[in-house]
Amino acid sequence: MFKTVRFKTVRFKTVRYEIASVRLPEAFDGFRIVHLSDLHGKRYGKRNEILLRAIDREKPDLIAMTGDMADTSRGAGPCLLDLCRRLRQRYPVYFVMGNHEQALNWPIQSVLLRRLEKMGVVLLNNECRQLRRGGAYVNFYGLATPMLYYKDPLKAEYERRAHFSADDAGKLLGEIDAGHFNILLAHNPLYYPSYRDWGADLTLSGHIHGGIIRIPGKGGLLSPDLTFFPKYDGGLFTEKGKHLVVSRGLGNHFLVRVLNPPELVAVTLRREAA
Repeated sequence: MFKTVRFKTVRFKTVRYEIASVRLPEAFDGFRIVHLSDLHGKRYGKRNEILLRAIDREKPDLIAMTGDMADTSRGAGPCLLDLCRRLRQRYPVYFVMGNHEQALNWPIQSVLLRRLEKMGVVLLNNECRQLRRGGAYVNFYGLATPMLYYKDPLKAEYERRAHFSADDAGKLLGEIDAGHFNILLAHNPLYYPSYRDWGADLTLSGHIHGGIIRIPGKGGLLSPDLTFFPKYDGGLFTEKGKHLVVSRGLGNHFLVRVLNPPELVAVTLRREAA
């Protein structure tokens, strides 16, 4: 199911999932997405060579980044830009901001996003792009969740009762294209039921870092909003015929991972017979 990669004291695992749907066009059967999340400026080898080789081994058709790839730590922005520059030589790259990119000072955030866009990264800031293949298409939506809904009790925006609803998703992203297969990139999986009910067939998320400390038989211990045993801590979740894949992330920002190695996620789409 996974492969462990080592570079001195650095290691991550590659986790693979298959997502089957009758709604997926036949032209996209076998389509492969490498999902990167929560790098936080970490490097795997010089210029992320180890990470790049692991990505190449998956032979993806597309790279999806679901936020917190950069933060305020030293060198995180240049690390992300260098990684995206090299990935764009091989693959389409789609990017949605996480809470850490949103929290960057505006001049820094503006320069970062402008440089990503200039090199051809598709920035999805509450918008949709169609991906076409063999005469068919699927929709890629990207949600920049307002900071209020991260429910971080250590931040000024904290509001205990804040809830992001399916209606809120519709206000930001528009009415779902119900006639086609829809993929949503959304950094925070806390509101997955709302994404699902809005109409996303497949949601890719990160943010939870696997719960930081994994307790066998119980799952991840703690989420960034200081919730114990978050439901969507990492892995594949299927509800009402729709799917959520939560990456445990490639980097770290708080506390120390225990029994919870960083991970690279690869998703293969399959056309399911009706």
